[in-house]
Amino acid sequence: MAVEGLPIETRSLLIRHLVPADTASVLALSQESAYRTWLPSQVYRDRDHATMALEFLIRQSLDPGHPGRGPYVLAIEHRGLGALLGHVGFSPHDSDVEIGFAIAQAHQGQGYATEAIVAATRWALQAFELATIVGITSAANVASKKTLLRAGFAWQRDQAMEFQGTEQDVSVYIMTRSSPSESGAGT
Repeated sequence: MAVEGLPIETRSLLIRHLVPADTASVLALSQESAYRTWLPSQVYRDRDHATMALEFLIRQSLDPGHPGRGPYVLAIEHRGLGALLGHVGFSPHDSDVEIGFAIAQAHQGQGYATEAIVAATRWALQAFELATIVGITSAANVASKKTLLRAGFAWQRDQAMEFQGTEQDVSVYIMTRSSPSESGAGT
């Protein structure tokens, strides 16, 4: 069964499947200091490394891709600029599905992450018939914590866990099918 509803158009964004032509942009994004700090597992050494990672992610989203079984990562493209701004994706985490996201530093602070998270979360809850989606971020990543809250996720707890390759304190958020974002909050 193919997943329907993509691409997703919002006021400013096009949320779509990743394509091989995204490789140069994905590599450039992975070299930004925010990626190096908060998403070290998504920093690529060179074009070949980025190509290999992108090919894997594209394969994961093919029918019958499902974020409960493997990563389902989508591109965030600015509709007016036609530029890749980042990604939003869903992947297995224990018995849950976790959201992950990143926006290019030059485009942070403009509401794009919140806009993408709201739209993609609504879509994923429906498309994959999920009851909940969790958001986990480093407890030190204040911007991501605020973004998850603006997108309608509710704080659940802080805890120590293995995250992005190291043991660290994290903040855990949750969105359910009946959360405010489902009815339009955060847009």
